[in-house]
This record gives sequence, structure tokens and C-alpha cells, in this order.
Amino acid sequence: MQRLVNETINGGTLRGVEKCLDYSQSELLSKDAVKATCIQSFHRPLYLSDLASGEAGPRIEKGNVGWGGTLDNKTSDHVTTWIRVAVTIFDAKGGKQEFFGETSIWIDPLGKAEFKVNLPEFESKEIEGREFCELDDEAPKSCMAWGISDVKGLAI
Repeated sequence: MQRLVNETINGGTLRGVEKCLDYSQSELLSKDAVKATCIQSFHRPLYLSDLASGEAGPRIEKGNVGWGGTLDNKTSDHVTTWIRVAVTIFDAKGGKQEFFGETSIWIDPLGKAEFKVNLPEFESKEIEGREFCELDDEAPKSCMAWGISDVKGLAI
């Protein structure tokens, strides 16, 4: 009953996560596992994906391609808790192919954090010889771009 009341009253808030941590203590789960579960239960979509932006690029480790870098939380009233990264590859004719990866993250309001997502369907040959697209290019060709397509967070 306590959980239902908390989710109803404090959904989408840091306070909800704090209360969840209070009543979800477990001797079988680590504190980090309990925290991750509470965050997942309480965070909500933030509708402006440009609330988190930064610098990033491809990362290749042990044959797996990912995308990583640093993100800034541009809000003063939310903690960023989850992101979906979109990587777009434009071919020579302007056709595009998109790849997505998502990860949990914790970025304090107006803070900064490192991130990395796996892109399992992305192959390293996709980026060979490609530069980043120009930001103002209306018809990009033979380049790559990335951005944050979805953000979740908690109101403070």
C-alpha cells in the first residue's frame, strides 16, 4: 500500500525515489540494484530532447561499436536518469540509416556526466571515412550525426 501511495503522490520526482529507497531495503539486493529499480519506477519522459546535449563519437571496443562522450543536463529542476542516443549515417545520395542505443545515467541539474551506449546493429565500416555532418546542412550526404532522441528524468 505504501508503494502505491508513493507512486501516486510522488511519481516523476526525486522525493518518490528517496521514499522508495526507504521502504525497499533488501538484504538480498545491493543498494545500487535497489536504487536502479526505484529510479526506473519513478522517472518520467522529459519532452524536450535538447535538455541533454554534449560531445560524443564512436567507440570501438573488442569489435563492438558504441557511442560515447559527455552530456550536459541543461535543466535546473530535473535530474537526467536515462537517455536514448540516435546515430544517423547518411550515404552519398542522402539516404539515411538510424541506429539507437539507450542507457541509464545520472546527471545532476546543470551537471555533466560521461556516457556510453552499445549499438549492436552498427558496424565499424559504417563510419570509415565519414566526417560529422555540418549542423546547418539541409541535405547531408556521406556524413554522420548523432543526438539524444529521448530523455527521462526526475523533478527535484
